[in-house]
Amino acid sequence: MNLNRRSRVRCCDTSAGEPERAYPDLEQEARLFHALADETRLAILRQLRERGEVNACDLVACCAVAQPTVSHHLKVLRRAGLVTAERRGVCIYYRLNEQRIEELRRLLP
Repeated sequence: MNLNRRSRVRCCDTSAGEPERAYPDLEQEARLFHALADETRLAILRQLRERGEVNACDLVACCAVAQPTVSHHLKVLRRAGLVTAERRGVCIYYRLNEQRIEELRRLLP
């Protein structure tokens, strides 16, 4: 086959517009697994599982990372829906989102 003709050969017809996604939840699932792909975030999740509810300052002590780093990881976990937050005065307390954890269990074989 002449490689110069490659631009004229179509393997897929894209003129029909965007195809329906076979797995519409893939983006959300990718965000979930991305959130799990970090040791610090896994340590945070483990602390929340063991202690139930944890203040962000306590997570700094147990994870041995700086407060801004903990805040970043908590933001990733919140976006993935794995944790919820509740402000009480100047402190924010985090806990596992049990509904999302159950969804995660169903995704795994």
